[in-house]
Amino acid sequence: MSDKAPFITNWRDPNPYINHESAIVWSILLGKTGPDAQANECMQHIRGFAKHSLQGRKNSDYHNHEDWEQFYYILSGEGHVLIGDEKHAVSEGSVVYFPPNVYHQMFAEDHDDWMEHLIITCPVERTGSEACVFNWRDVTPETGLHGGVVTWPLLRGVEADGGPSFRHCLMGFRLFVMQRLIRGKTSDYHRHEDFEQVYYILEGWGSMLIDGTIHSVAEGDTVYLPPGVPHQILNEECDGWLSYLVVS
Repeated sequence: MSDKAPFITNWRDPNPYINHESAIVWSILLGKTGPDAQANECMQHIRGFAKHSLQGRKNSDYHNHEDWEQFYYILSGEGHVLIGDEKHAVSEGSVVYFPPNVYHQMFAEDHDDWMEHLIITCPVERTGSEACVFNWRDVTPETGLHGGVVTWPLLRGVEADGGPSFRHCLMGFRLFVMQRLIRGKTSDYHRHEDFEQVYYILEGWGSMLIDGTIHSVAEGDTVYLPPGVPHQILNEECDGWLSYLVVS
């Protein structure tokens, strides 16, 4: 069991700042630091969980990360991502993965609206993976995992077992999925002894039972779960989907 406690916040809570030339950044969760760490500096293995907003008609800078892998999830808007010397169109629901040392850049110069995306970062000390770009709608959903949850398998470890729907590219992370619950459905009450998780609520509202305590959750809420903490997510009253991302 971790000595870290679960933590719930919303991307709107931290103060934003400018990074990568023109992106507005909200650092939602950060890696753990010393004994005087802030409440959102709670993650043990994952380094960063942030929301970026890139203004229409603007671009970010061209850069790489030597010792980190990252993946992006496009929350809204559209634009392009440059990976090496190849550009790819992205829009709401796109997933973009970068191994260490891969140069990349985000472009919104051809659009008037904002492009909003999550950036999740993890340190790695090896190579052996490749960048990829796809949309969750390209993936066949699965059922039977954790009760009434519908799961879209997105990213998984390069050496992990798993169905063909996963892109097996992660080297430091374990898993990245999108999940949904229709009204009246819940996940099972379970725990993961060996890894931490982050839930990000994409749409709808509901509740999470965390170590015996109920918490309300809604769009933009981010839930950090240390290893060993029992949890369950519930859509008891929200019409339509309660949709969320899970990073392990």
